[in-house]
Amino acid sequence: MKALIMAGGLGSRAKPFTDFSPKPLLPIFDRPMIDYIVKYLSKFKVIDEILIVANLDPGKGKQIQNYFEGKDGTMNKKLIFVNDQNYGTGGAILDAERHLTGDDTFLVWFSDNLAPIDISNMLKFHKKKKAIATVAVSSFKRQETGSVRVDRDCRVEEFLEKPVIKIQNPESLGIYVFDKTFLRFLRKVSSRRQQINLSYDALSKLPKNGTFYAYDIGNTPWIDVESQVKIERNTSLVEEILSKMGVTS
Repeated sequence: MKALIMAGGLGSRAKPFTDFSPKPLLPIFDRPMIDYIVKYLSKFKVIDEILIVANLDPGKGKQIQNYFEGKDGTMNKKLIFVNDQNYGTGGAILDAERHLTGDDTFLVWFSDNLAPIDISNMLKFHKKKKAIATVAVSSFKRQETGSVRVDRDCRVEEFLEKPVIKIQNPESLGIYVFDKTFLRFLRKVSSRRQQINLSYDALSKLPKNGTFYAYDIGNTPWIDVESQVKIERNTSLVEEILSKMGVTS
């Protein structure tokens, strides 16, 4: 199975860092964020190649390619760079289509998410369900602020600092397994418009045919690394996630 790391986009939430470098190079401790993702995906036997889709020519994404130059041997997987031609997140997948040969499925991982998700188990789930698309979700959410439980007199009965709570509608992690037939669906969408947003133009339509499934990671920790500030505010959580991913060394 091929793994696509989506490393394009403007990174507006990570400004001013992204005024000079692409968001996937956002530093987490001693290394860029995308380095941890590549090393993690390299651990899985079900993944044979890693495709990094970024704005290469012209664009700041070339910095990502320069960072990984000569590092193929340390990653244990072949790295392929694909130029994101700025036709949206769905269009970026189509940019990589010519490399998605020889397998029935492929993985898509948006580069601003960190999660110790078992890709092998997710793939098994996807195939068991005979899904066209499977999205990794979490039914638990770590609140950004403290919360309190009060009585009728507004007396605080319990104070919880950034608790983890169960939510009714699970959150998407930005990690997907797709059947290759999904590419035909994307091409059909692309014939009607130039820009293709993966979520709005494609995924929102899939529930109608009953082949779109959610792989719930439960209370496994994860984080959407939207900015350097979020990393600093959640240092212990990031450390826990990276430790569970086994990419700290």
